[in-house]
Amino acid sequence: MTPEPVRKRILLVDDHPVVREGLAQLINQCGDMAVCGEASDAAQALIALAQLQPDLAIIDISLKDLDGLELIRRVLARWPEVVILVLSMHREELFAERALQAGARGYVMKQEATHNVVTAIRRVLGGGIYLSDSAQSRLSRKDRERQL
Repeated sequence: MTPEPVRKRILLVDDHPVVREGLAQLINQCGDMAVCGEASDAAQALIALAQLQPDLAIIDISLKDLDGLELIRRVLARWPEVVILVLSMHREELFAERALQAGARGYVMKQEATHNVVTAIRRVLGGGIYLSDSAQSRLSRKDRERQL
């Protein structure tokens, strides 16, 4: 009898219940990952992180009680092993670089989530960075300009 594969544990942090529910359904269909908890604000997220010790947290930029970028910094200061993926309605060209600077490993727009979130989760859990092709090109161009 083959042992069941270990599923990566994912915490969802978003102030919209419908977003959390939709993500949970999408993620829980995958055999290699499962949602272990949910939080609607930063305070709940910090409690859940301490209790659940997830492998990855998906964090929205806009939360009621704290800016998502500040939450990312606090999470990584306390739990540096947690991988963070940002899921946001905010335009990628405005926030993706700031999210990466805060310590996130990827950025997914909510409009694209159903198509890309599973790919993004797998990539960042595997040690990579996830950005859309256009954001990746924009950041590469900025890096080249800085080097000149």
